[in-house]
Amino acid sequence: MITDLKGYTSSMEQMNPAKVMGWINSYMSAMTRIVEEHPGIVDDYAGDGLKGNFGVSVPSTDPETIKQNAINAVICAQSMEKKLALLNQHWAALQLPTERIRIGICTGAVIAGSIGSSKRMAYTTIGNTVNTAGRLESFKKDEFNERQGTLSRILICENTRQHFDSAFQIEYLGKQPLRGKKDPVKIYHVLNQLKKTTH
Repeated sequence: MITDLKGYTSSMEQMNPAKVMGWINSYMSAMTRIVEEHPGIVDDYAGDGLKGNFGVSVPSTDPETIKQNAINAVICAQSMEKKLALLNQHWAALQLPTERIRIGICTGAVIAGSIGSSKRMAYTTIGNTVNTAGRLESFKKDEFNERQGTLSRILICENTRQHFDSAFQIEYLGKQPLRGKKDPVKIYHVLNQLKKTTH
């Protein structure tokens, strides 16, 4: 899972450094808790961006486990939207910017481990699955404004969609070119959850 706040850069320009740090840290703290509750692992932050892993660090080839990890990631994304609505109310009361969130989710194999140098190492995940999630998050990001009234845009790949059955209402956006990808990728927009799913 890769997430990003829409309009973060312009919002940040309007605040002094102390307010920026308090504002973004309140957001990151809330979203990290939600990832951990679903249960996932946050391994990286980049400005207003967050990367969450579901099913790491224990490799699994069990179809039911992989399915549950995919469902957990999407339910987590929907919980992020609900939490953001509450944060926006709090921020508005403090005269801070309110935000919306873009989320990209892709299911598949990743390379997990510690990378860096002898002076600083960090645990992370890399690979095609991670890259695709990032491209989904940023796909036509300026068109997010077209769906007024929604606080999130959750886009998923075909490998994630295959695990859903009828648990979610989704919109097929077709095969789309993604930056850096040789072949077009099937993209789905998650609209809502139709029935209760255990996790």
